[in-house]
Amino acid sequence: MEIAPRTLDHTTLLEMVLENSPLGITVLSVDLRYVLVSRYSREELIKLPESEIIGHHCYDLIGMYADDPERSGLERACDACPALRAMATGQTIHNVRKIHEGIVAQSHVVPLKDAQGDIIGVMELIENIAEKVIDPLTQVHNYRFYDEMAAQEGYRAMRYETTLALLALDLNDFKSVNDRFGHLRGDEALRETAAVIQQTVRNSDILCRIGGDEFAVLAPHTTHHEAEALGRRIERAVAESGVDLGITVSIGIAGYPRDTTDPSRLREIADRRLYEIKDRR
Repeated sequence: MEIAPRTLDHTTLLEMVLENSPLGITVLSVDLRYVLVSRYSREELIKLPESEIIGHHCYDLIGMYADDPERSGLERACDACPALRAMATGQTIHNVRKIHEGIVAQSHVVPLKDAQGDIIGVMELIENIAEKVIDPLTQVHNYRFYDEMAAQEGYRAMRYETTLALLALDLNDFKSVNDRFGHLRGDEALRETAAVIQQTVRNSDILCRIGGDEFAVLAPHTTHHEAEALGRRIERAVAESGVDLGITVSIGIAGYPRDTTDPSRLREIADRRLYEIKDRR
């Protein structure tokens, strides 16, 4: 028996999309208040009932998860900046941010325009990419996440005229550890050392494994003097840790705007200083 196709109106279709989409979908008005929100966004990302989201300003919700009360309201709500940028530029903005443990949101913020071409709001499509940006060996963030966050934090530092530091880390003579104890014990030592560094950096710092025995720490709102103090804490923590193979770390530091007015050059400068330090060993 042939079954006639069911005709759905636009409202019903929209409700089905919002309830069943595996992506987070939100729509904000021109004044950045939530108008539509998908079930995935409510339950997995924002973690609030719809009644506490619709009509509320995004700063009110995103600000709830701010780690640093010393920052201004706009900076603490910096995850909403892609929406502001999308409206200001009329272009789609890409953004990556950690929302909760186990959730790293990759979002695409699209400006919504009326028939006259005026922007009347923005739509954000969000995917959880946590599994794609975590290094499987050490369980810290990987090189992909570093690239994303270096670009975003660099933009943010210039936009808000604040500081940004980068610490380039390299374990000293790590090849000899693999040669003497084998690669399995070397992998264990990498995991243990990464855990020590992660416990030492601040909540606002971003630790990434760049590759091999190289790591990087992005430190937003951090002066060069503060970065040096953080570096000394990391060196001391690694040297004093329970890793019983005599592992130590060398660190090269670069800061914006102290060392460069172009945040994209921070890694180049930090790497150069790191290898100067290692050459003197």
